[in-house]
Amino acid sequence: MVEDKRKLLDEPLHGIYIPTALMLVGVAITAYMSGNLLSLWILPFAALVLGVRFVAAYRRRKSVSEDKWTALELEEQTVISKNSAIYRFKLKTSLEALNVPTGHHLAVKVPVDGQEHIRYYTPISPAFETGHFDIIVKSYPDGTVSKYFASLKPGSLVNFKGPVGRFNYVPNSFKHIGLIAGGSGITPMLQVLNKIITTPEDFTKISLIYANDTENDILLKEELDEMAEVYPNFDVHYVLRYPTGSWNGDSGLVSKEIMQKYLPEPADENRLLISGRPEMVKMLLNYAEELGWPKGKEKSAGDDQVFAF
Repeated sequence: MVEDKRKLLDEPLHGIYIPTALMLVGVAITAYMSGNLLSLWILPFAALVLGVRFVAAYRRRKSVSEDKWTALELEEQTVISKNSAIYRFKLKTSLEALNVPTGHHLAVKVPVDGQEHIRYYTPISPAFETGHFDIIVKSYPDGTVSKYFASLKPGSLVNFKGPVGRFNYVPNSFKHIGLIAGGSGITPMLQVLNKIITTPEDFTKISLIYANDTENDILLKEELDEMAEVYPNFDVHYVLRYPTGSWNGDSGLVSKEIMQKYLPEPADENRLLISGRPEMVKMLLNYAEELGWPKGKEKSAGDDQVFAF
């Protein structure tokens, strides 16, 4: 109970309500006890304090905004594969939720060698999670920003802005959604998945093809497998470019045959989402059109039936 009350005080608005209420009660008691209504002169002072408190609370109410960069503190880093990690950043209060729209991203700005580099990452935390948010960063041999992230320690500050994005999602607007993700392109798909499976009235069926180079490169495989086991309308299929002898799944690159085998058929009631490196997205958009889906664009509009992140 004590812990709950302590968290309650983290809410910025309590920095207005509580001091103001105490001050007004104090003024009223003083005026009554003294019989001197002139003691009410303190009310303008209370208004001034209220104004200052309001400004402070307003500035604290939102950790990330669309029009300015905000430095947020890295809370912890969790390695999940040989070249990928989850980075957890603190929000300004323990009660705040990031609440990024489904399929949208955060812009990140980091200084490297005297230059500022901007990249975009999709939070993988549930929208209702409070106090922090998580992003996945995958390191590449030529990845300037990913190397910077790998050097961070808890307590480091990173600049964020957003959310940004074009994707629109309305529950039950499609009967069956096919997802194709490559590598770290799984992150916007996780956001879509989290949105659907945490909305009880959303009965959309989801089929995911997740492509990687090796089995060790599959991010959050246990979590995806658990989702598929618990949520009856979700199934996941893995494709490895360089499988080992013990691999029983599909191998090679994602082909038209694999898409046809695991994804919904092209129809007005179905939708196709694609996320990955540009060359992969371009190839899959061509395959999708050949299979009968509407022609997709790499810079898709929010409601496009075939959408590329």
